[in-house]
Amino acid sequence: MILDKSISEKDEQNDRTNLHTNRWESRELKIRRFNFAIIGGGLAATAMLTQLIAMVKTKAAAKRFDPSRMVIKVFHKRDVFGPGFPHSDRFACPFHITNMCASEMGIIYGKPGDFQDWVSDNFNHLKERFTWFHEWCSVMDDEKGGCHHYPRAIMGEYLKDRFQNAIYLGRRIGLEIHLYPRSEVIDLRQKNDTIQLSIKDLESGTVFLKNADRVLLATGHWNEKNDRDGYFTSPWPAKKLLDNVSKGEKVAILGTSLSAIETLLTLTSEGEFMRSRTGELVYKPPDNSRTFVLYSRRGLLPKVRGKMGKRKNKFMNRDKIAQVLADNGENLTLDAIFNLLNLELEDAYGHKIDWEEIINPSDNPATLLQRYMDEAINGDGPNGELIWQTVLHQTFDVVRELYLLLTFEERKRFDRNYSSVFFTHAAIQPSVNAEKLLALMKIGLVEVVKLGKNYRLIENQDPVGYELIYKDIEGTEKKDVYRTIVDARGQKKSLKSDPSALAKNLRLSGTVQTTEIRPVVKKEYLKAKTAAESKPTIQVHETGSIWIDPESHKIMQMGSDNTITPSTTIYAVGAMTRGQIIDASMALSIVKSTARIANDIIGHLTRGS
Repeated sequence: MILDKSISEKDEQNDRTNLHTNRWESRELKIRRFNFAIIGGGLAATAMLTQLIAMVKTKAAAKRFDPSRMVIKVFHKRDVFGPGFPHSDRFACPFHITNMCASEMGIIYGKPGDFQDWVSDNFNHLKERFTWFHEWCSVMDDEKGGCHHYPRAIMGEYLKDRFQNAIYLGRRIGLEIHLYPRSEVIDLRQKNDTIQLSIKDLESGTVFLKNADRVLLATGHWNEKNDRDGYFTSPWPAKKLLDNVSKGEKVAILGTSLSAIETLLTLTSEGEFMRSRTGELVYKPPDNSRTFVLYSRRGLLPKVRGKMGKRKNKFMNRDKIAQVLADNGENLTLDAIFNLLNLELEDAYGHKIDWEEIINPSDNPATLLQRYMDEAINGDGPNGELIWQTVLHQTFDVVRELYLLLTFEERKRFDRNYSSVFFTHAAIQPSVNAEKLLALMKIGLVEVVKLGKNYRLIENQDPVGYELIYKDIEGTEKKDVYRTIVDARGQKKSLKSDPSALAKNLRLSGTVQTTEIRPVVKKEYLKAKTAAESKPTIQVHETGSIWIDPESHKIMQMGSDNTITPSTTIYAVGAMTRGQIIDASMALSIVKSTARIANDIIGHLTRGS
């Protein structure tokens, strides 16, 4: 059930009244209680709260933990908790939909279908509340094995509701929970055994302090600062982009992934998609329509989601992967993983796989997209399923571990040569979006250009404009000039691109490490005769994102003796860890990560009980 919003609003108002003089602080001086602070109020925070409070309830019922010993504080820069940036109706439009199936986006570990169940339970209420939802439901594709892609705002409502439910349940079982809307944490400092948070009240501008025993960094996505006319560092908020890109403009979009497609849908929303007499989707552009060129290194468009099959992997499964890991030890290579994948696909399809065609397709983008659409509709397996999708889907729960176990050189090779191909198959697009993209391409409003590896983007001061310099497939140098460029390549990995005061202070103070360090003991060292000969080498990998212990999600910190160990007090999850956690921004990954953190906290609190 969707809770009455007044419950949350009233609690938030009370918490704001007590920002500086918390009525519980006198009690905290008498009874030492565990303080847990969550920085951020979006999907990660909601998953964290929901799972942690459920675990506290279970432990309390078993008489193993007294909830009154715990205080939870949530700090959020926005005034609404739950949706965060990607799923807020303030930033997205009704035609921006979730790219994953609703049945895979639940925020409770082990219950991925929780979001789909919630939509089904609240279907009539949602249609009454959102006038556009009824129309959306009438055109929603329902032929892909129950895979529904709802508007992002619907996911936002789900997150609001789950957040409110968590707060309601937590307070009912005796937890003390404080919400701080419109409050930006600007710094963290270790003070003996606790963390001191500096928080800026965004309404008054005043700064106040709070202490916590443990802190979760769950700030989500960020937008880079931008002081260049005609250059948009992000396609969000959608309305801002739509209002500031002139009609009739030829727009360069950097990226060909899901974000780029959503950019197109924003900037073509003044036109109309409709069905022809033959059933084909066509686009009727507005007067003086914008036109677009999508640029990326490989020029690859995301694959299209089709029907999932029932075939079980014979080679690319946990047992075979475990054997490969045992055989390779600390020297896991991409070739060892690709060999398993190749065996799996060849067994499934009954013929050899042309990897060159997968990595560098020979067909033009429009032809490829039409083929992706046909495969999604008809499948390429005996029962109308997509075989490659069925194979890959079974590996997603181990992709993170495999990526982490690669040597640094192999991880760099993957990022450089295979990342684009991987994500075109992993982050696949809903057929409804692919059909719209194809309609735009067919009438000549959209073209896709492959930049190659060594392209350059130059800003021209007079006249104001931007120049893309690259070589075409024949090796001829090309120079394309634009007044408007939208960067839709997605969240950058480097924390340096985050303009927030917190990110800057975390880096400058050395609180977080953005370089991974790994000792490597080679086999020949085991036979060394001297201590000098047996000294392991050190691998270093500058990812730019926060280095964490992937098992606990505690940040890695350097001590005064230059030893690096997991923090005892600070966790990080989501976009801040993208350079290390390959699927860090995906809902399934965030849920898995926050479940681990919740387990770690509960284990700490109940140890010995």
